[in-house]
Amino acid sequence: MHQPVIIIGGGIAGLYSAYQLQLLNIPYLLLEAKSQLGGRILAAQSTASSDVSFDLGPTWIFPHQPKIQELVKSLNLPVFEQYTKGDVLYQADSTGKPQQIAGAGEMQLFRLRHGMYTLINALHKQLDPNSVLLNHRVTELKKSNGRWHLVVNNNGQLKHFSSEHIMAAMPPRMVAHHLTPEFWADKTLINRLNSVPTWMAGQAKFIAIFKDAFWRNTNLSGQCFSRVGPMVEIHDASAADNSSPALFGFIGVPYSARSQISTEQLKQACITQLAYFYGDDAYNATAYFIKDWANDEFVADKNDQTQPSQHPDFNFTGLNEQLNSLNIHFVASEFAKQEAGYLEGAINVVDEVIELLKV
Repeated sequence: MHQPVIIIGGGIAGLYSAYQLQLLNIPYLLLEAKSQLGGRILAAQSTASSDVSFDLGPTWIFPHQPKIQELVKSLNLPVFEQYTKGDVLYQADSTGKPQQIAGAGEMQLFRLRHGMYTLINALHKQLDPNSVLLNHRVTELKKSNGRWHLVVNNNGQLKHFSSEHIMAAMPPRMVAHHLTPEFWADKTLINRLNSVPTWMAGQAKFIAIFKDAFWRNTNLSGQCFSRVGPMVEIHDASAADNSSPALFGFIGVPYSARSQISTEQLKQACITQLAYFYGDDAYNATAYFIKDWANDEFVADKNDQTQPSQHPDFNFTGLNEQLNSLNIHFVASEFAKQEAGYLEGAINVVDEVIELLKV
């Protein structure tokens, strides 16, 4: 099968790429290795409402990020402000009670009503369903005779595709790991791809869903900070209309340590920590979820698992001639010149590439 443009990866960058190409009437094909779209945008479904989900990946849209705000508005996706009313709890050490600090801070953060995955669903609905293929994992990418040639594994069946342009909607290290750059890239480009960390790839996230937002009843914001762990930050994750009460936390235990225990043991440690902050009410959750992104083969490699988290900064210096001759376009957020790693970064880098494809 041949298409002028093939997009590899069905996260926000890949779907937004397809959306923009479709608006321009440029034929495309999107290949997603997994059985569902979204990439690092992942939902934990509410046990009480089919309309509500909780974010296991990106949660917030920041006020200074105009493009992602414009996109969700154009797709009629309502936003609301992160709940921060009330006090913050702080755990300095493993002894004594948490310190209660007045006020949760003034930083304004926005969330999507019913969860970030609604953005994935909304973009997908705009696309030609025949142009989006799930369970299609690229196993070989080569360039010959002016065309890209792809070998793709679809549930054990090998398929062959070709294209003039490739839009790689995957983080740099995932491009290096999955798209066989030894067949088409020089050593400088391969080294650059391997050197740039995938934002938040080594992280894990915990969510607890409750029947009642008991913390709000005692003038607590849901924000907690800890130097002990396992969670280093906790926030209110409840739905916009104050229904589906929930808390989420970023797990700060290094992957080298948490990989030595079971998911159940890690979950129990997180529950115990919530009980430290909030008392026995924390044991009454209707559901608990953990997503360890470091275990996801399409997000993290060994370097992401072991190296400290840092913002990505891909260096394009000296690569433009090579990339232009190849007609490969890197559109994951980590490649953005502004807001790299964030949702806004994905929109920025896709918009830049789309301008090139218009010519």
